Amino acid sequence: MVRRTGLNLSRIRLLGALFLSSASWAAEAQIADMPSLAAQVVESNPEIEAQRAGVRVLEARLQSARRGYLPTIEANALVQRRQLNIIGSDLNDTSFTAGQVDIEGRLRLYDGMRTSNAIKVAEGELDAAKANLDGTISDVLMDLLRTSADIHRDRKVRQYAQEQLEAIGTQLRGTRRRLEFGEATRTDESQARARLATSQAGVLSASEELDVSSSEFEAVSGQSPDFVPRLPELANIPATLEEAQSIASTSNPRIIAALRQADAAKEGVDYARGALAPQIDLVGGYEYLAGGVANLYTGKLPDDRSATYVGVEMRVPIFQGGREYSEITRSHALHDQRMSQVDLRRRAVVQEVRSAWARWKAAFATIDASRIAEQANVEAAEGVAKEALGGNRTALDALDAQNELLNARVAVERAVRNEYVARATLLAVIGRLQLPNVR
Repeated sequence: MVRRTGLNLSRIRLLGALFLSSASWAAEAQIADMPSLAAQVVESNPEIEAQRAGVRVLEARLQSARRGYLPTIEANALVQRRQLNIIGSDLNDTSFTAGQVDIEGRLRLYDGMRTSNAIKVAEGELDAAKANLDGTISDVLMDLLRTSADIHRDRKVRQYAQEQLEAIGTQLRGTRRRLEFGEATRTDESQARARLATSQAGVLSASEELDVSSSEFEAVSGQSPDFVPRLPELANIPATLEEAQSIASTSNPRIIAALRQADAAKEGVDYARGALAPQIDLVGGYEYLAGGVANLYTGKLPDDRSATYVGVEMRVPIFQGGREYSEITRSHALHDQRMSQVDLRRRAVVQEVRSAWARWKAAFATIDASRIAEQANVEAAEGVAKEALGGNRTALDALDAQNELLNARVAVERAVRNEYVARATLLAVIGRLQLPNVR
């Protein structure tokens, strides 16, 4: 029984190890590089999918507008049973069946350029929708990179906070030992305990920040924040602020969308004016009549007959309640509104470029200084800790050194994150935030 139990325990342990290794393998299988994750997010994001659906709607509208050049063919049929009563006549009432079949084709020769202008309106609105789709994809990618950078930063901050907590705990234990030998005071112990409590609060705060970043990442990516890919390399940013603003004025997706909408509104004015123009159609068809109204005097039904016809038909609008003029006025107002929106969007983009550029410059300059301060604080913390053991430094000096080291490390991580996010933001604003395999 003992051997069997031991064998069962061995099997259980082996199965547990296999389960854990398979779970670990499955977890690793979920880890993807950032371009692959970005492609998955772009494919499944509901906001992007809604924009794609809007693009498909406008593509169908464009197809409908282009079909205005095609002819139309219509067939009609009529069958009636009629009872003919000739009042004041001695002829007997007659019942007969009347039928009519016709087919007619029309080809629009001239419509005041409404068909061509309708196509231009549909093309402009479709281009605007595609530009807005590009802008939405850029925004989603920006959110993905930002939340990923936040998680990487917050994980480092929590790690440094935990290291500080361990260092202060070691310092507190050393202080208590020295207190036993009379080499330290109660004040030293109280200061160490206070710093330990503060450090514990710092770990909790760092964990809270990491939880917030993780929830934001999960909302954007749709996957567990336990597996966050490494941040990808970004394209080079323009050399000067002026160059960045110049690129943004022609490449920003929102500006492009506003311009295309303004162009569509301009064509809409010409489309509305076309309603005042005459319409000329080329008409041809075939008509067949069976039966019909009997001769009033003889009661004789006419013979069946057919006709083929072709001709030109023109319709000229004279008065239709003034609807055309109201539509022209509305189109002018819409065009003015769209042009104002273009100016508003350009101003917003200029401000976004300047803000992103300023944040990038500040973060870029901060990184080097923060790293120098970090290295200096690492050396200082190590030196103060050694000197405190020899009695040349107080416990408070060692605690202060640990606190300064933590602040320096946090400053580096924040500067690195801010520089990356500012650079990505700048690329997004100028329309150049792209990742491989992402469409």
